[in-house]
Amino acid sequence: MNLTDLKIIQQCDLNLLLSLTILIEEQSVSRSAERLDISQPAMSQNLKKLRVMFDDPLFIKQGQGIKATAKALHLYNSLTEWLYLSDQLISQTAFDPMKSHGVIRMAFMDDLTQAMIPMLLDKILLSAPNIELEFIHKPKDVFSLLESGEIDLAAAGTDTPPANIHGRHISTSQYCAAYSLDHPLAKLQQPTLAQIFSYDTAEYSASNLVELEINQLALQHQLQRKVTFASGSFQVLLQGLLAGKHVGFVPLRILQSPLWQSRLKGVVLNELMQFESTLYWHARVHKDPLIQWFKDECLAIVNQLKQHSSFT
Repeated sequence: MNLTDLKIIQQCDLNLLLSLTILIEEQSVSRSAERLDISQPAMSQNLKKLRVMFDDPLFIKQGQGIKATAKALHLYNSLTEWLYLSDQLISQTAFDPMKSHGVIRMAFMDDLTQAMIPMLLDKILLSAPNIELEFIHKPKDVFSLLESGEIDLAAAGTDTPPANIHGRHISTSQYCAAYSLDHPLAKLQQPTLAQIFSYDTAEYSASNLVELEINQLALQHQLQRKVTFASGSFQVLLQGLLAGKHVGFVPLRILQSPLWQSRLKGVVLNELMQFESTLYWHARVHKDPLIQWFKDECLAIVNQLKQHSSFT
């Protein structure tokens, strides 16, 4: 490192870079101050110094909080990498899940949870026996729960998250209209959209994207969708279809799973786009080795499911 570089670093208060990282993650001066255990005026003063240091506003006011500028977002990856390396240098200890304690809260779609639970529990019992898992029914707005810290991980449809939410693609799903073997549609070889929407339908009320697209599909073909059964639980929805009255709209992998392939029948909706699913987490978990470890295990399990089943 040359003399010029040394002088630049010597003149820089590195604590300001930590403040900048937390401000980007929290998008709030008050929450950032609380997280760093300093006063709000002190955090505001740090922000003023940062704006001078980088010759950029870095944040603009948005509602009750702040929003990172393009310059701040561009700096974020380098900042988190610097913090991670600093932590590794200072702590000099490797993370050991066997010695870890804690609770991990996640919100997944029920069918994804069902596929992953046995493998997750096997992994936890073997590698992290002191960890507690809490599964939460997937809500519509997972981003707000991730930002508030009420959940640590969430699997949901691909959407544009806030800057402090990270994601990794986990699956691409083709959707189909599903019904019981006793439903009138089960007697037809290839039901048309008109025939499908002529029956009562069930709605998965926790979905903020798929159900909207299904409604749009009906409108585009000048058909009317009649919803007479709704549930925020995917398992309740599937059990409801067995009664033989309703048509539901589910990922194709459901009909191909051993549990449901002999109980439900369906037809692929080629007119409907394929839907991407993403595993999301808040930026703050980059500093939590337990959740980072668990997130990586979840992604590894997803890859296993993709290789050995129709989990796509």
